[in-house]
Amino acid sequence: MAVSKFYAVWRKESGEEEIVNAFQALALKGRAQIITTPKEQATLFDLETGLKVNPRSSQKKDGRYVGQPYFSYYPGEESPLKGLESSFEYSSELNAFIEAFKTIERFQIEYDHHSAYIFPKAISLMQRIVFEDEDFVILKLLIDIDETYPYSEYYRLNGLLGIEFYNTSRPEPVKRIKLAKEGIPLFEAKAHFPKSTKIYVPEEFTSPEQVKRVADRVREVYQETNYKLYGSFDKYHLEEFVFLDDNERKYQTLKTYEEQCQELQAKIKKLEENFDQKTEKVNQLRKEIEQAETLLRKYHEEEEYYKKIEKYNQKLEADKQRLKQEKGEILSENQRLTSESQRLRKQRNAAQEETKSLRSRSFWQRLFNK
Repeated sequence: MAVSKFYAVWRKESGEEEIVNAFQALALKGRAQIITTPKEQATLFDLETGLKVNPRSSQKKDGRYVGQPYFSYYPGEESPLKGLESSFEYSSELNAFIEAFKTIERFQIEYDHHSAYIFPKAISLMQRIVFEDEDFVILKLLIDIDETYPYSEYYRLNGLLGIEFYNTSRPEPVKRIKLAKEGIPLFEAKAHFPKSTKIYVPEEFTSPEQVKRVADRVREVYQETNYKLYGSFDKYHLEEFVFLDDNERKYQTLKTYEEQCQELQAKIKKLEENFDQKTEKVNQLRKEIEQAETLLRKYHEEEEYYKKIEKYNQKLEADKQRLKQEKGEILSENQRLTSESQRLRKQRNAAQEETKSLRSRSFWQRLFNK
């Protein structure tokens, strides 16, 4: 389990204050940029009590450092909160989220089935909020919002967003109510990493490089991907929430416009879907027409082929009739020639008989034609 005091306030000579973690404080100490001894000159202070604290290294055991650096009070100094439950809860997961989100450029939150993109303008770490009764609370993160989407979310949140990461202990009711009356929305998000992110957080950080590596990965998941930071606004916090300036009217006006835009976008989407469906149907009909035209061309080609065959068959039939006629004529001519041949043969035979008869007569018979 991570130690409780991981952050402290560094008060610089210029009067400026900066929140540093134990690793950063040890590095500043090593570079002689801060004074830790004597106590009177120390410049590191506890977040809750304002008492001076000293950064402590993790313990070295068997040649390696075990445990996480932390801040402790100076000897002889006792916390006025001793015996009381601290308003802070620390764990490695909480520290990883805080380190990641203190420099995040954009992220998405979701609550009550509603999501919104947050674009920070400035982010304050461990912000101390003091109320009129001099009571105070410390917000782990207070974001001064530059822009949101939807746009109405900016006015719904008064241009601010307090984020309270928690592990087991959620914010006290008094903290929720007092922040609500100041117009500071308190978004409560559990410091939990979905398994799909594959983020491994050690039980305790042992080096600043390890902190940076994990924080960079967390920031990448929520800044560069579609992962949402899931959380909620407590219902009693919302009941007491006060809109600042003219933000409520602006929120309601913008929300109405956004709802109208959503309705119009839904109608446009429906029209586009109908158009797409009709376009798809037209394309299908065109495809069917193309297929029909292809079949028609094929049928026409086959018809032309059959017509050519029929014409060729008709020519063959005509040729057949002509040849039949010519055959008849040839047969008739052959028959005539045969008859003529027979007649001529008979004449030849008769002539031959007469010649033979003439040759068989004597000279005197031939002379007197007897």
